[in-house]
Amino acid sequence: MRKLVAGLVSLSLMGGFSALAQDTGGVAKSNFPATGYLQFPPHFQPRRANAVDKVNAAPPPLPSHGQPPLPQAGYLWVPGFWAWREPIPDYYWVPGTWVRPPQQGLLWTPAYWSRVDGGYRFHAGYWAEQVGFYGGIDYGYGYTGDGYQGGRWENGVFSYNRAVNNLGSLAIPSVYDEAVAADNNSVRVSFNGGSRGTTARPTPSQKALADARHVEATVEQRKHFELAAMDRALYSRLNHGEPGVAATSRAGVLEGAGITRSSGLVDNAAQSGNPATTGANAR
Repeated sequence: MRKLVAGLVSLSLMGGFSALAQDTGGVAKSNFPATGYLQFPPHFQPRRANAVDKVNAAPPPLPSHGQPPLPQAGYLWVPGFWAWREPIPDYYWVPGTWVRPPQQGLLWTPAYWSRVDGGYRFHAGYWAEQVGFYGGIDYGYGYTGDGYQGGRWENGVFSYNRAVNNLGSLAIPSVYDEAVAADNNSVRVSFNGGSRGTTARPTPSQKALADARHVEATVEQRKHFELAAMDRALYSRLNHGEPGVAATSRAGVLEGAGITRSSGLVDNAAQSGNPATTGANAR
């Protein structure tokens, strides 16, 4: 049985990577590390929390952002999410990205947070033949809160729903058009439960899928998680819930072409000095 670790991201430093200490204009609080980061435990992928260890503060709302273009046929979209790092302590944004699945026929179930017993518990994402329960969170781009409407496997080839994916200039042979209801909420809820979270509940089949054997995040994804945790600009205390890198075309690439920013950064620039609400007071 997999070891259950509290709702935090456990990450491992790999050779070739160094901590990024980006200047954020002096918005860091005094108890936030000025430069560098602590060494990470020997795991990358956020693990499921147990019933004892929980995070007291709610994750910030999901930032709104555009989807970067598909870099190569066969890649699947993996939504961004807020992860928790206890030593800081703070939430940091793991940018959404396109990822090659570990094998044909597998789909990604996004990570999500749930409110339980006065705290917030993290549920890790995973690969399986079906998309499981992810809290009813509307991540967009085909992840409407239940299942996945962004594409499907057909005879060993992934077919993309052109209505919700940015396919860029690629000539994709297998596509279709299927409208998906738009999320018109001004605040994009990032957790399940409580009076301010989503109200979705898993079906018996979704519960069974979550407990069944499935494939964890790929090495490519784990490197992506690691780099996000080392980037100061992705922490909510510094970006006020609006990360500069909201999504990227390729996992582990957090600068250059193929990067999309949070659309809320324009509003934040016009309202400099306003304290940001990250969701910590949600109930």
